Amino acid sequence: MLLTPKNINNLSCEWLAYALEAPVSGFTVTDAHAGTTGRAVLELEYGKPTDLPSRLFVKLPPADELQQAFVTSSGMGRRETRFYTTLSAEIPVRVPHCYFAVSDDVGEDYIMLLEHLEDSRCTFRNAKTRYGENYVREVLAAFARFHAAYWTSPRFDSDLAWVQPPVQHEIALPLMEKALKVHAASMPSVFRDMGELYLDRTDDIHRLWNRGAPTLIHGDVHDGNLFFDADGPGFLDWALVAKAPAMRDISYFLAGVLTSADQQAWGPDMLDYYRKQLLALGAPAPSAQELWQQYQWHAAYVWVGSAVTLAMGDAWQPVNYMLASLERLHAAMETLGSVKAIRAAV
Repeated sequence: MLLTPKNINNLSCEWLAYALEAPVSGFTVTDAHAGTTGRAVLELEYGKPTDLPSRLFVKLPPADELQQAFVTSSGMGRRETRFYTTLSAEIPVRVPHCYFAVSDDVGEDYIMLLEHLEDSRCTFRNAKTRYGENYVREVLAAFARFHAAYWTSPRFDSDLAWVQPPVQHEIALPLMEKALKVHAASMPSVFRDMGELYLDRTDDIHRLWNRGAPTLIHGDVHDGNLFFDADGPGFLDWALVAKAPAMRDISYFLAGVLTSADQQAWGPDMLDYYRKQLLALGAPAPSAQELWQQYQWHAAYVWVGSAVTLAMGDAWQPVNYMLASLERLHAAMETLGSVKAIRAAV
């Protein structure tokens, strides 16, 4: 087996031919950039006709050393690689097709060669163009199919034992302190209230977020990790796949996408729709009251992720994008009464 390329500059025709089991005669790297992980697009040439695509999307470790350390310690690259090699083909929702994926044992070196979704006529950032009740229901229906398939699955004690509860990152605490110091004065009061509560009761809040029947979750469902093809919504970026209550995903999506007015008008109806989808698929969905309570709790999980991302400046996501996300999240948390509900629960 050839050594895994450590970065995009280590790619070779020999390695690509090995990975794809095809005569790769040339390639060009286009659109290379880094965020949480390294990303690039490959334009490929083959020595003879093949059914393989002319372009592939590549994921590999980030270039920044501090970001590399974070990705390694959190297991993101290794986890996503394992998802694509063992789970992606059976997931009952659309995911990018994986042509090759490999990781070392510690997750320092990994690479994934994935479907270039634009070439499959998929669209992105769909909340801007599709937003409305039908869009939200389509995504919730896809989530219900996904969650129902693994609801309290006995496989979590066998072949899915590698799927663990979401990682509680130690880095979140200093970043939360930084976020409060830098941004609290310019934010609504819920920003400081939630930040201080999180710092004071971190372990209790993480235990709260794991309360409830477990299933397989995506773990990072913002609009940028959704795509649409002719058959409906799909999910990409599976580095945070985990075993947790389904509302971790649902709250993440609803709190981050719904406008303030629609949060008040549609929120309960959307939870009811999702619950009915679960029941129709044979999953023993929690009561409407339990779902609402979990919605209150998990909306704050989304907020914590956004607040610590904001503390990183533009390193993980553009600051303007995070400020816009937090504006929606603050409105959602105020509508849901999240801070009060969490304080009462812990």
